[in-house]
Amino acid sequence: MFARVSRKGQVTLPAEMRKLLNLHPGSRVQFVVEKDTARILPVEGGIETFRGAVQVDAPQDFKSARHKAMEERSSEKVARSRR
Repeated sequence: MFARVSRKGQVTLPAEMRKLLNLHPGSRVQFVVEKDTARILPVEGGIETFRGAVQVDAPQDFKSARHKAMEERSSEKVARSRR
């Protein structure tokens, strides 16, 4: 199977490859480079596939958790810049 790279660096995967990898519009793929070879791997969904994987005792406030994580990351960057 062959494909041509466009001026924008885009490649259309041949229909046979899409069928073999079970790729549909909106599917995600990962490119893995090993020396002078590249592989295309289908990605099994995003973070939303982990929903329900961890049991929690109470509803979670993700907005608050995200804000706290951003504050911690900012504090780490400030601390590193002062060294």
